[in-house]
Amino acid sequence: MRNYIHIAILLFIISNTAFGQSPDWSVNENKFQYTMSFEGFLNVDGKTLTSSNDKVAAFVNGECRGIASPIYVQTEKKYVVYLTVFSNTDNEIVNFKIYDAANNAVKNVEKTKVFENNKHYGDLFQSYSFASPALKSETEIIDFSLKDLKAAKTIQGSQITLYAGKGTNVTTLNALFELSPGAKLFIGTTNKISGSNSIDFTNPVQFQILSEDQSVVKQWTVTVKLGSAVFYKKDAVCYAGGVIKVLYDENEVKADLTKDGVKISSQNIQNGQAVFNDLQTGKYIVSVGGTDKEIVINQKQ
Repeated sequence: MRNYIHIAILLFIISNTAFGQSPDWSVNENKFQYTMSFEGFLNVDGKTLTSSNDKVAAFVNGECRGIASPIYVQTEKKYVVYLTVFSNTDNEIVNFKIYDAANNAVKNVEKTKVFENNKHYGDLFQSYSFASPALKSETEIIDFSLKDLKAAKTIQGSQITLYAGKGTNVTTLNALFELSPGAKLFIGTTNKISGSNSIDFTNPVQFQILSEDQSVVKQWTVTVKLGSAVFYKKDAVCYAGGVIKVLYDENEVKADLTKDGVKISSQNIQNGQAVFNDLQTGKYIVSVGGTDKEIVINQKQ
């Protein structure tokens, strides 16, 4: 019997050493009439907390109004806290604290919420962040390309167009992308990893970029077009200016002609070509379908 007591004491000491002393947060739910709820996640110093010993608690004027710990949701493969906050009146300011069990530390969450009866925040895809420090809310695609495929690119707002060579198999392309810090890229609710994916770009693909704090989702559309540009030039002579001809296999695509950083002409591809006539000598940039080509018109005798 004495050995069992010693073992129990030893286990208690080990448990306290491993997890520290959990704060004595508690709430008497029977005191309150109203509730609001959160479906969220815990993050401390950039790390998502997953232990059942971790906690988030809600407070009003120092009084505990709700407590929750992470649970694993198998269908979503993520840890979620379901926090219910109690009150007897709307418009109370609710603040939050996180207990990080592994470091035996209590952290304050910067953002607060105004209590509103029956209000719910967050869901399994776009969970509410209880974080210290606060996470980022940016949702930009900083760069986007295709692995092992050379493709010109244009970005207009949240529309990205890639121009691949004619005959490219676009049904199983591996996308490479750089996002805002901490953000994630999804097709629907399926997370895609840069450089480890297979995406069918036969039609434009809509991506969802979820911010690090999961408070913002932005829609981006990526289109892969097939085609390549061919350029010809004729130098200027004493009786006529130079000529630049652009051949492209998609009509109505705009071709721009720039000199010294100033756009001097634009044409739409018609019948597979655009022609710029009567050009003075000098260096030009022709832009079409995401491709920029430097062409020099010389003076011939």
